[in-house]
Amino acid sequence: MDVNDQASFPATAPATAIEDGKRFPRLDNRELVKTSFWISQIFMIIATVAGVYLAAQEGLSQAITFDNLTNKQNNYYLRHALYDEVQDNITIINEYADFIAGKAPFDIKNHKPALASFVWENMRYSPYTLETPPQLLSQTRRFYLQVTDIIGKIEGRVFGAKYGGDLLKGLTKEMSDNTLPALKANYTALADELRRNDIIVD
Repeated sequence: MDVNDQASFPATAPATAIEDGKRFPRLDNRELVKTSFWISQIFMIIATVAGVYLAAQEGLSQAITFDNLTNKQNNYYLRHALYDEVQDNITIINEYADFIAGKAPFDIKNHKPALASFVWENMRYSPYTLETPPQLLSQTRRFYLQVTDIIGKIEGRVFGAKYGGDLLKGLTKEMSDNTLPALKANYTALADELRRNDIIVD
């Protein structure tokens, strides 16, 4: 082998190395780190958005439930107060009817019954009034109007004391037998629902 042939051997080795380098390029680990970082960030953003959305939904649901229970609590107190007021007025009207029928006083205007109307009058300003079952409101409204009308006619001598007293007792019996039991059942049902949700009412 001559000298020129021997010199040619080392020259071929780098060429092979270069070809191997082209065939198997080295991976840049820094690019992989960058890719995984951004992927993790994307997933973190998605998780954060999903968490905020679910928390907002749960918060909204809790707020609606709380508002609903608060409304029911206010309705309970309003209807219970109306029941107590009407029941007291029925007692007063019955006593008045018995008195005028038995005594038939000449100065009958001086014995006009002092009916309570605080709850009924203030219900017009309450946002919960129209949530009361309409038949209960209508029956109560008619009761107050008819009682006022009959008492006015008794005082004006349009109705005799006995006749007017009987009319009043007919109204109070209707309220005692029908409207008041329905009103009590209504607010009692509200109280039961509130207790099931850990809200105790008197």
